[in-house]
Amino acid sequence: MANYDQLNQLLRKSIEARFKDFELELLRGKASNESIDKLQKKGQKRRRDFLTAMGTDMQKFDKAVENDNRMQEVELKAFLEEFRPKSANRRRVPPAARDIAIRSEVLAQAGHMVLPIFSSSIFTADKAAFAEIAEVGNEWTNGAINSGWVIPEDPTRIRIKHNEHGIGAVCLPHGYTPPEFAAHFTFTPATTGIYELTAVLGFHGFYVLVSDDSFWNCRWARVKLTAQMNVHQYVDTVWKNFPALLDVEKDNASEVTNFDRTFFFDDTSALRAGDPVIVTVKGVVDAFSWGGYTNAELNFEAGTANYIEPLLLSVRKV
Repeated sequence: MANYDQLNQLLRKSIEARFKDFELELLRGKASNESIDKLQKKGQKRRRDFLTAMGTDMQKFDKAVENDNRMQEVELKAFLEEFRPKSANRRRVPPAARDIAIRSEVLAQAGHMVLPIFSSSIFTADKAAFAEIAEVGNEWTNGAINSGWVIPEDPTRIRIKHNEHGIGAVCLPHGYTPPEFAAHFTFTPATTGIYELTAVLGFHGFYVLVSDDSFWNCRWARVKLTAQMNVHQYVDTVWKNFPALLDVEKDNASEVTNFDRTFFFDDTSALRAGDPVIVTVKGVVDAFSWGGYTNAELNFEAGTANYIEPLLLSVRKV
C-alpha cells in the first residue's frame, strides 16, 4: 500500500507530464498569434487603400470609428459594473456535505468503495490572472512564457476563471491557451479485475457574454466548459471525452448567467491488485471573444460561492 508521500510523488510526475503538453499548445498559440498579427496589418492596409480609392474621407471615417469605440467601451463598462457583481458576490451555495453523505451511504450499501478527493491542480498560461492563489501560500511551478501550474492547498475548492476582452474588429481568430483544472482521486485495488469508476464534481460559477455585432464589425463571444477522464496505473489510459458541460456562443448578447450543476464522469478500466491508481478528471475553462469591446468570462473563482467542487469517486469491481 503506497503512503501519502509516494502517492504525491506519483501524482506530481503525472502533472508534470501533462503540463508539457499544455506548454506546447501555449507556444503554438504564440506562434499563431504572431502570424495572425501580420495578416491583420496587411488586411487593414488593403481595406484602407480600398476605401481611399472609393473617395472615402478617411479622417471622418477614423473619427466615426473612434466615437463608436468610445461609446461601446462606456456601455460595456456600465453593464459589467451593474450586473457582474450580483453573480460574483452572490451568497455561498448550500454545502454539499449532506448530499455527499447520502450518496456515499447509498453507494456503499450497493458494494461501492467511496473515496474523497486526494488533490487538485490548475494549469494557466498567465499566472497573473491567478494572483490570489499565490497570496494564500500556494507555490507555482513555472513554465514557458508566463505560464505555470499549482496544486491548491484545499483540493475541495478549485478556483479557476477565464476572461477575454475583445480587441480590434478584424474577423480573424487568434491562438490562445485557456486554463485547465484537474481533480485527482487515488486508491489501490485489493484484487485484479475490471473496475467501474465514477467521479462526481459540482460546478458553481457564472458566465458573462457581451457582444454587439453589426453590419460593419465582427463581434461575438463564447464560453465553453469541457471535461475528460483518465485512469493511471503504470501508464495513462486514453483520455475519455465527454459532451461539453457548457457551450454558449452569441454574436449579440448582454448577459450574466449563474451556472450551478453536478456532473458524473464514468470510465471502466482493467486494474491490477496492490499498485496505486490515479483517477483524474480534467477540464478546460474557455472564454473567447473577438471584435472591439466584447467580453467573455467563465468564472468559478469570484467571491465565496463560485468554485469547482470534487465530491467523490465511486469504485466498483465489475
